[in-house]
Amino acid sequence: MRTAAGVALGDRYRLVRQIAVGGMGEVWEAYDESLARSVAVKVLKAEFAGDRGFLDRFRTEARNSAALSHPNIAQLFDYGEQDGSSYLVIELVLGEPLSDLLEREPVLPSRKLLPVLAQTARGLHHAHEMGVVHRDVKPGNILLGRGSRVKITDFGVSLAQNQMVMTATGMVMGTAQYLSPEQAVGRAATPLSDLYSLGIIAYEALVGHRPFTGPTAVDIAVAHVNNPVPPLPATVDRPLADLVMRLLSKDPAARPQSGAELAEQFDRLVPRTPPTGVPVLVTTTPERAPDPLVQPVRGNPAAPPSFPPPADRRPPARTSGHGAHVHRTGRGETGVQVGTRRFGWPLIALLLLLVGLLGAALADKMLGASGTGPDTILLVAPQVVAGPTSDQYPRDGAFGAMIPQGERDAGPRATEVKDA
Repeated sequence: MRTAAGVALGDRYRLVRQIAVGGMGEVWEAYDESLARSVAVKVLKAEFAGDRGFLDRFRTEARNSAALSHPNIAQLFDYGEQDGSSYLVIELVLGEPLSDLLEREPVLPSRKLLPVLAQTARGLHHAHEMGVVHRDVKPGNILLGRGSRVKITDFGVSLAQNQMVMTATGMVMGTAQYLSPEQAVGRAATPLSDLYSLGIIAYEALVGHRPFTGPTAVDIAVAHVNNPVPPLPATVDRPLADLVMRLLSKDPAARPQSGAELAEQFDRLVPRTPPTGVPVLVTTTPERAPDPLVQPVRGNPAAPPSFPPPADRRPPARTSGHGAHVHRTGRGETGVQVGTRRFGWPLIALLLLLVGLLGAALADKMLGASGTGPDTILLVAPQVVAGPTSDQYPRDGAFGAMIPQGERDAGPRATEVKDA
């Protein structure tokens, strides 16, 4: 089957542009002329047309994907065969694969990473409940749509219950860098194997590199089996580090036992943010009568938050031109202090009143009735205004059109890895 811009598959899906090329197929953006919408089409490569083995893999991917319906899994719309080849019609996701994000930001903050991991775990849990094991969980197969909505893609090497075995003895399906130890030694992949692969992704995003590497795919697979997981740096929160290390246990029984359980654990580790999305920096002090000499300033709501330095390095408090400054109490509260910490507002007001009266009396005595009195005293208390934090999650970005197929993963692909 010839693939080129303008070619219509099944007299319905007109190819628009090629987006990616993988081991078995090409991925195209296409236009569904029947429903007037854009879709993604994965087409078997021309050199594999007529090959019974590759056609069976495409059919298996179609059957396994058709059984799944979940917000975090890219939806399969249609399957067709034409001129000895086959194609899959899949939901087109506007976004990018996690692999592209990790190329730009090798280390992700936990606030940004944890929701992605939790959504992926939920999508995998649905697949596992439907009897499907993905077997190739990696950043290239996790799409991030608008609002960082996760879509798991590419069930090309997935395994379903009662599915006919399609690999020869001694052959392993998957990508070496994310392969579970049990898969590496030739055992059957299970739902816990997918969770191990998600643990590798979590490790990579927290540290900036994968835990195991090597010159060949076989060397990497052997490392998954024999080498201990390098400890995570101290900069990673201890509860999160402990969870990732559990995911990467060589013994599947020591890992979280389901994607749903894992998602809940990820959710509990997400830093909390108030509904407004703005951390609370100013707390109220006990109510008291307003001071007539103090006029509060209406702060600029768009101003960035003002954070005090640590207590052991805090510089001397700054005073405004009117003698007022902001200070922090030991409990993190914000208050206003004038002149010195030893006197309260009532005493200050009384002293100022006495000074004013004495000044007026002296002026009246020295200048007579025509003399001027003291200037008006105005004390201004600045306010601390909280603004949005820069690491607030989720963060919407400008995403380009990206097909929901993990066909562009960096590093050795090793779709089929020989048993070490």
